[in-house]
Amino acid sequence: MLLLGRIAHPLVLSVNDLATRYPQHTQTVTFQSGAGPQTHTYTGPLLYDVLQAAKPSFRADVKNDSLRYAVVVHASDNYESVVSFPEIDPGFGNTASLLAVTEDGKSLATAGPRLTAPKDTKGGRYVSNVVAVALVRAGL
Repeated sequence: MLLLGRIAHPLVLSVNDLATRYPQHTQTVTFQSGAGPQTHTYTGPLLYDVLQAAKPSFRADVKNDSLRYAVVVHASDNYESVVSFPEIDPGFGNTASLLAVTEDGKSLATAGPRLTAPKDTKGGRYVSNVVAVALVRAGL
């Protein structure tokens, strides 16, 4: 998985890197999918923690510059989803989105990590087989 965008340290991270380099969190979530309700338990690092380790390049001279940023999560099948940076920031929305390395106790090492969106009712922002995460400025 590529980590890029407005960060000081672009990275290439494997599922193993995500499982060993960052604190792990576990969450059980339920959401609606095209096949009906699903409940899964995921483990992995917080998306916020992974981005923080890569040092976002926010401007210190602009009040709350981080509020102008979004995270684009791209899957191997070209599916994409967006979460706002403030949504995952503990000082604002505090949504504990994970880059999950396991689903229901099974490793995602072969498939790739999965983004979770634990406050979402529908599962559209649960991105499977994540290949890239980009921090982008959403403002003009």
